[in-house]
Amino acid sequence: GKKYFTWDKTLFPNPIEMQNRLKAKGRKMVTIIDPHIKRDSGYHVHKDAEAQGLYVKDKSGSKPYEGWCWPGSVSYLDFFNPNTLAYWADKFSFDQYAGSTDILYTWNDMNEPSVFNGPEVTMEKDALHYGNIEHRDVHNLYGMQVAKGTWHGQVKRLSKRPFVLTRSFFAGSQRFGAMWTGDNKAEWEHLRDSVPMLLSMGLCGFPFAGADVGGFFGDPSPELLLRWYQLGAFYPFFRGHGHIDTK
Repeated sequence: GKKYFTWDKTLFPNPIEMQNRLKAKGRKMVTIIDPHIKRDSGYHVHKDAEAQGLYVKDKSGSKPYEGWCWPGSVSYLDFFNPNTLAYWADKFSFDQYAGSTDILYTWNDMNEPSVFNGPEVTMEKDALHYGNIEHRDVHNLYGMQVAKGTWHGQVKRLSKRPFVLTRSFFAGSQRFGAMWTGDNKAEWEHLRDSVPMLLSMGLCGFPFAGADVGGFFGDPSPELLLRWYQLGAFYPFFRGHGHIDTK
C-alpha cells in the first residue's frame, strides 16, 4: 500500500469511471502524492529512483537516505536534482499515471520532509542533496521544490493552470499552488487564530491559503462547526479536513 501514482485495486477498482462520474457533476478530484517513496523492489518508482540516483543520500554520499513514514521504510526523492524534477513531472503524464484523468489534481503532504524516526520528525541535517549540499542548508526549500515539480507535471499534461496543495512552503511557493496551516484542533481558539494567520500569508504574497474548517484533531461542537463554516466561506482556500478518528 501507499505507493504513489498507483491505485488500491480493492477500494478503487475503476478510477477512471469514478472520475468520469465526478466530472459529469462538475466536480474535480485531488489525491495525495508525497515525496517519500516506499522501498519495495516491486514498486516502479522506487526501482527507477534507485537505478537513476534520484534519492537524497545519507551523510556518506554512497547510498540513499532511509527513513520511516506512512508506507514504512522509505527514501526521499531529491528535488534539487534537475533529473529528479524532470522524472517527477513525467510521472503525471496520462500514460505513466495510470487511472488518472484531466480532473485529477494533487496534494503534496508530508513534504517538510516528514521522517517519523528522524530528529525533530524530519531529515538528518547532514543528509546530502544534489551537488553534495547538506540538508541543513536547504531544509526550508524542500517543500517548495516538491510542489514545483508537481506543478510542472500538471501543467505539462493539462496545458492549463493546475491545482496543487502543499503543506510545506517557502517564499515563492505561491507560484506553484495553495497551502493550508496544517493540523489544527476543533477549538474556538484555533478558529480565532486562523484569521491573523491567513491575513499574514496574504500580506506575505501567498493569498491562496486556508485552514482546516472544523479542526483536524477532535470533534467540534455543532455551534463551532457552524461558525467555522461561516468563517471558512471567506478563506481563499476552504476545505473540511479531519483526522480519521474524528466523527
